[in-house]
This record gives sequence, structure tokens and C-alpha cells, in this order.
Amino acid sequence: MAEAKKESKSSMLQIRVPDTLKENLEAKAKKAGVSLNQYIMFLFVEKMEKSEK
Repeated sequence: MAEAKKESKSSMLQIRVPDTLKENLEAKAKKAGVSLNQYIMFLFVEKMEKSEK
């Protein structure tokens, strides 16, 4: 019997960035007290909201 696939409410996106950019983002995320993933999501959402205005 095959297992039903669970619906995902998010997707994984893998990107390549220069090491210096990653280090800069990690430092800013640490200063903000959030994970790198959370910080990048914040930046994406913020940019999308600004572009919709």
C-alpha cells in the first residue's frame, strides 16, 4: 500500500551566493536574533511588499 504524500505548505529553494554575502547575512541574522533562513525570508517578504505598493 502506497503512502499518501503530505501536502507541503512551503517549498525548498536552494541558491548559490558568494561567501562574503553569506557571511554578511549570517552576521545580520545573528544580530537580529533569528536564523539565517528567517532573516532571508524577512528580506524577501519586505522586498515583495515594497514592490507591490
